[in-house]
Amino acid sequence: MQITKTEFRKYDKGGNIKGFCRVVFDDCFAIETRLIQGKNGVFVAFPDHRNKEGKYSQQAYPTTKEIRSAIIDAVLKAYKEA
Repeated sequence: MQITKTEFRKYDKGGNIKGFCRVVFDDCFAIETRLIQGKNGVFVAFPDHRNKEGKYSQQAYPTTKEIRSAIIDAVLKAYKEA
């Protein structure tokens, strides 16, 4: 699976969220990530969902270090170019 497109949208309404990035794989599957300013710099947050008990669970996430690194690198590159 290859990353074929990234679309970054800045979020200028304050808070820790820097923006949202759609990452497209093989021109046929996409996930929406968030870029968040943390204490130690920015990080990529993958899609999650809060259940009835208020706990979060991830909805989509990379299963290998290689694809995680590729996604993070693509999102950070799109952020810097935006």
